[in-house]
Amino acid sequence: MARFRLRYGATDLEMPQGDFVIGRSSSCNLALDDGLVSRRHALLRVDGSGVTVEDLGSRNGVQVNGKTIAGPTSIKHLDRVTIGHQELVLLERSAPTAAQTLQIERCWACGALNEPGAARCGQCGARLGQEHQTLAGGSISLGSIPELASSEEEATTTTPAISILAPIAEKSLALGRHEEASRLAGPVLDRLLESLSSTRPPEPAAFERAIGLALKLSEGPSSARWLTWLFDAHARGDRMMSAATIDRLHELVRKTRFTNPKPIREYLERLRARALSPAEKFLMRRLESLERVVSA
Repeated sequence: MARFRLRYGATDLEMPQGDFVIGRSSSCNLALDDGLVSRRHALLRVDGSGVTVEDLGSRNGVQVNGKTIAGPTSIKHLDRVTIGHQELVLLERSAPTAAQTLQIERCWACGALNEPGAARCGQCGARLGQEHQTLAGGSISLGSIPELASSEEEATTTTPAISILAPIAEKSLALGRHEEASRLAGPVLDRLLESLSSTRPPEPAAFERAIGLALKLSEGPSSARWLTWLFDAHARGDRMMSAATIDRLHELVRKTRFTNPKPIREYLERLRARALSPAEKFLMRRLESLERVVSA
């Protein structure tokens, strides 16, 4: 039996001695369907002394417990390895606390691991409860999203919250459970929307992850809500939509028959108030075309 396991979502992967490659390629030991993951992204090496993780020259790097690594790095029991949007947790069978692993709680606000029965996260102070997601993928409810001490603190924890929740919501979408995914994602996406107006907005990677999730949610029965959210998020963040997002919105507003021009008009007004580069002017024309479709 392997000494180490790698927890990905609710799945434990055995890690015998040798090399374990993670990437987007189907030839990897663990293939991740994530646009931020390179074809051969990271290498985990298991030997008699333990486990090391190494970045294989990826575009977006590898993080261990939230810090980007610069070379081969030793990892131990319960260390978190982040690759793209995906988080993996190393488990050691012989660790003294291994019997308790399934009950250790992951904080929904910052992603930190907490001892069983903890009332608040030791990292960020967010409230924990019995219905929070455990490492084994326990029950989830709207009450799982913790109340934070202030809106500014809330803004600082949006990034890890969306990185934890998005894969769960996307799994629900893959199973056709759009309403369930919308209920799960709603509190975190709404909190991210509010943080865009704060002095500490979410990191670009968290914003893009949220946009991708909202686009997927827009394909379901709550399409109007999430299409409106997309325009509001770009307006509040004062960000130009990417060409890919605009193209997808052209498809979605037609498919869902979205007929509320107010959010896109407010977004366009904000864009017109700022100086635009030639590339942004081209995107602006695409958005104006989208507004005409919605208003027709």
